[in-house]
Amino acid sequence: MDYITLTTEVRENIAHITLNRPDRLNSFDIKLGEELYHVLRNISSNNSIRAVIIKGTGKGFCGGGDVKEMYVAENKSQFLRDLTRAIHRCVIEMRTMEKPVIAAVNGSAFGAGLSLAIACDIIVAVKGVKMGTAFIGIGLAPGCGTQFFTKLVGYQRACEYILTSKVFTVEEGEKLGFINKIVNKDDLDNAVEEFASKFRKLPPIAVGKAKMLINKSLDNDMINHLELESITASMSASTEDFKEGVTAFIEKRKPIFKGR
Repeated sequence: MDYITLTTEVRENIAHITLNRPDRLNSFDIKLGEELYHVLRNISSNNSIRAVIIKGTGKGFCGGGDVKEMYVAENKSQFLRDLTRAIHRCVIEMRTMEKPVIAAVNGSAFGAGLSLAIACDIIVAVKGVKMGTAFIGIGLAPGCGTQFFTKLVGYQRACEYILTSKVFTVEEGEKLGFINKIVNKDDLDNAVEEFASKFRKLPPIAVGKAKMLINKSLDNDMINHLELESITASMSASTEDFKEGVTAFIEKRKPIFKGR
């Protein structure tokens, strides 16, 4: 299927999604929200795909919501309601799919663009790239990202960065704990590929369930989460990958996982 606002390709079991509105810093409009959600849904149900990489075309990763469209919208309240819902569907799909999602932050990430990045499971970013929550700066209450950001950096830091619409670099994001790796621009693709190559070899069912458990741990109480861990481990023990993993361990060789 051909898309207007993005491109997508699967190479060696890794799905590559590139936001493709470079004239608008790949900012979200309704169409991008719809197309990105459609792609993510297809990827989620494709068992041959081991991981997902999201990147932007041109100078930006994602500039947030399309402010020009906000400006021309006759019913601005309804437009923001529709736009935030479109973005939320993408974020939910990214967090609930049992595949690792890697953000290749090639350029600026503001507002919903920052939210998109921190909804990913791993973030690799280019040196000096700027980020920010941005919403307050245009007189808008945040339409996404406040929960993720607060859990990542803590309450007082979240207030500092969100309430003052503070712009920061990925180097500061690394210190705050949510950027996994910072690289030179020319090294971005190789650095992301290093992560992706790990997931080609790891057992996808176990990786997916581990991601689910990490996300559930953010809200579960200890007793319920321990029970969920027990149930999930028991389920994964019935897979062919587990049988291969323990057999390879006993035979002192590297396992070959097939996702079954």
